[in-house]
Amino acid sequence: MAGPFHFRAFSFRGKFMTTDTIALSTAWIHQHACRDRPARTLLVGASILTCSDRFGSAAFDLAAHSTTVTDDAAETMAWLAKRLEVAPARLLLWRAEDIVVPSLISACETARDTMTAARLLRALDRAFEGEVIDVAEQHGGSKASSFDAVMHSAGLPFSPMAKDELHHAHSTGCHADIREHLAARAVSTFRLWLQGRDDVGDLIAATDAWSATPDAEVRL
Repeated sequence: MAGPFHFRAFSFRGKFMTTDTIALSTAWIHQHACRDRPARTLLVGASILTCSDRFGSAAFDLAAHSTTVTDDAAETMAWLAKRLEVAPARLLLWRAEDIVVPSLISACETARDTMTAARLLRALDRAFEGEVIDVAEQHGGSKASSFDAVMHSAGLPFSPMAKDELHHAHSTGCHADIREHLAARAVSTFRLWLQGRDDVGDLIAATDAWSATPDAEVRL
């Protein structure tokens, strides 16, 4: 399983944050009903980029997790619940209202491991008590273009994983493909949000500097 990446701090000036901001990306698959098995939504991957102020320096932590057909389907749910045990001050999502949150709730409602699902729901409830920002709102909300199209327009190229590619990676055990995609999407969500602000030039530079280090690579 992928563990959290080591913190590396980069100095920046200006008042931006005093507590954690996280960008969350998720991947899910809708599993159709089959014989005596009811339909359900599987949370098959998640990634979190955490940015914190450490005494005037930006510190980054990137983590990713995934499960495939040979794994316990609840492992990613348990991983995400644990990562959200300490609620962030600010949570960044893309298409939260109509895609991400409904998919997470659906995954919990249809999970066969109800205890793990309950833990994730509690963790989500705590996370939603802080500031939740749907980055898509500044790009049209539910009518926004695809994430990769918006990223391209913003000058932040992003290569998406298509649904059929996700299904293939899930069915063949390609954890690397799923985790690399989700980690890149979490970082891109954070970058896109930064572009919508006018007081974070130093933090953008710090993010660029961190991205050029081995700490920004996906560890499997």
